[in-house]
Amino acid sequence: MSDILKTLLKIDYVLAKQDVAPISRAEPADDPRAGKLEIDKPKASWQKEHPSGKGKVQTKIYELVHRGGRTFERARTAWVNPHVAERLNQRKVATDWIRTLGNYIPIYFVGGYIRDKFFKKVSKDVDIISLSPLASAKEIFNGLSIKFEESSNAFARVKFHVGDLKVDMIATTQNELLENLGQRDFTINAVAQSVTGQFYDPFHGLDDIKMKVLRTPGGRSAESFKEDPVRLLRGVRMLSDFPIKAHPSLLRALPDSVQYLKNVKPKRIGFEFAKVMQAEKPSYGLKFMAKHNMVQYICADLNSIIGLKQRGRRGDVWDHTMKAVKNAKSQDLILNLAILYHDTGKAKVEKVKGHFPDHARESGRVARSSLLRLGFNKGIIERVARLVENHKFVDSALKGDSDEDEYRKLILTLRGDLKRFFELSRADATSAGHNASDVTRIEKRVQRMKESLPDDMEADSEEELLKLDDVPDPRKPVDEAEEEIHFNAAEREKERPNPEDMLAAIGLDDVIQRMENPVYREVEELIERLSNE
Repeated sequence: MSDILKTLLKIDYVLAKQDVAPISRAEPADDPRAGKLEIDKPKASWQKEHPSGKGKVQTKIYELVHRGGRTFERARTAWVNPHVAERLNQRKVATDWIRTLGNYIPIYFVGGYIRDKFFKKVSKDVDIISLSPLASAKEIFNGLSIKFEESSNAFARVKFHVGDLKVDMIATTQNELLENLGQRDFTINAVAQSVTGQFYDPFHGLDDIKMKVLRTPGGRSAESFKEDPVRLLRGVRMLSDFPIKAHPSLLRALPDSVQYLKNVKPKRIGFEFAKVMQAEKPSYGLKFMAKHNMVQYICADLNSIIGLKQRGRRGDVWDHTMKAVKNAKSQDLILNLAILYHDTGKAKVEKVKGHFPDHARESGRVARSSLLRLGFNKGIIERVARLVENHKFVDSALKGDSDEDEYRKLILTLRGDLKRFFELSRADATSAGHNASDVTRIEKRVQRMKESLPDDMEADSEEELLKLDDVPDPRKPVDEAEEEIHFNAAEREKERPNPEDMLAAIGLDDVIQRMENPVYREVEELIERLSNE
């Protein structure tokens, strides 16, 4: 690649990064005259405000659709929340840069990125396949000072970021592309799309997306699940997150395949289980797991409440729990885990049939033990357990058994999870046929008391939810024999000129720092100057 082409690709990459992560600017110094001035900050081109004033903005949405036997990508406008619009814009900028990269090496988008477009979801990462050796991509990345990681399990791969979008690239040949797609878990993930928009779909994944069915490539479900039993849990996640149904060929393979989960390490199970609990409809996936005898591989005590009868209630404890998860209508990991585990101690404490004394405390022990085994980090485990252990508080308060000290103890114990606590209590009450207004009454009293307490009670950090790295990525070898090579940008800079300095020398540095409307005009002038050299 010529120096000019490298420079142009670098320009695109830096612009993509800056669009995703705008430069923070220092606030002006205090000035008594400042309060008299109101400055209207210019909005991005996609931030046209909703005429009703509801706080939504108009943005473009790019989606894949079926029409008249054809599959194509279209753009349409929609009114969305500003943070959603920003995410969509960030993804568009990042994927446009990947398409630009496709001008220099032949690459395909593959897997979840394509699937999510059909189901109108925003992907958190992108998988791409290069039909050139990874050495070609690494040469480009090195030349542009793009940080990347190199690893290897089933395939050698390179991982890098475009802004906050994670990109995972593997290499194969044109002849091996068919084999690569055939080894994927489900047909809806086995569709490839070139950067120019053409689809390569040898296993009819587009048809399955259109028909909303989940099946394995080639209809070989039994062999696929035996090769990698974790695919069973990935299938549960797909069923929970997308409006699809399991294909009959997949269902026929389940009775003989579920047993293979006993050979999977608990942390790998925990990784997929966490995704199920954050899916759009976790109760659907959990019911599917119970129907096909998978719950025992998540937690034996959770499995023990299936069929456990309760006096005075229709259905068993599991039925009640599933109704509670469904009623919560939440994708929040901590809340959904707390609801799932809130009655798991009942089988252990049952002395008289249908009576479960002090089951909340025992359920908390079960939650701690189970989630630790599955690889969740201790911060999340403790927050879930505290919610579980206190879930009977509302019942006690309604009976008049809780004094002010008990209310104060609840506030100090749960702190930032009080909102989750009352969402759990409402879901628990409504699933048992009780009135949610009783929960709201107790919630208001707790809120009044909380306002009278000191302000130094900090909420638990929501960053705990982002620390799921303690649960290993199933794409990495479980035996920890893999050695990842982290390329140090500082060491590379010693070996060759810094491209940032090169760009600064030709006048781009000032352009990048401003990143406002004039940037595009100046970049065009720069490109024209480079073309004339």
